[in-house]
Amino acid sequence: MVAAADGDREAIAPLFHALWPIAVRYAIRLVGDAALAEDCVQDALVRLFGQLERYDRERDALTWALTLVTWQCRTARRRRDRRGELGAPPAPAPGAGPDGAALDGASLVEHRDLVRAALAALESLGPRDIETIAAAVGDAERAAITPATFRKRLERALARFRTSWRSRHGTL
Repeated sequence: MVAAADGDREAIAPLFHALWPIAVRYAIRLVGDAALAEDCVQDALVRLFGQLERYDRERDALTWALTLVTWQCRTARRRRDRRGELGAPPAPAPGAGPDGAALDGASLVEHRDLVRAALAALESLGPRDIETIAAAVGDAERAAITPATFRKRLERALARFRTSWRSRHGTL
């Protein structure tokens, strides 16, 4: 980094090749999406190489690079979250079941009672369990963890949900 900051253009390629894999792995943990992480790292490294003259030789180069990546990832997450809020699916029509079909009076009452019971059982779970179940059904963003870890968390969360349901309503 010092050589690149001093104007040695030959040092830029090795610096890029050293920073890229570390920064991408770090960004994937922050945003949870490999393509978005690569975009963030690319933008951050463009800023870094454009500001090489500002590099403080007393500080760690990797820390400076990862700080730029962190800010880029935060910005990207905020943009993605804002877009997600705008693109939320429309609520089902009143009197419609989960599949969109119209319900008669008795079915509507039964559906409403089942939804309330399921929500009550979900509320008895911890925040991580609720987040995991919501991510599994597509109503929330999935945590940036390995698929195997996510499956295990989901398995445990659903087991706790079943236990909560059984304690309130009998069998599931």
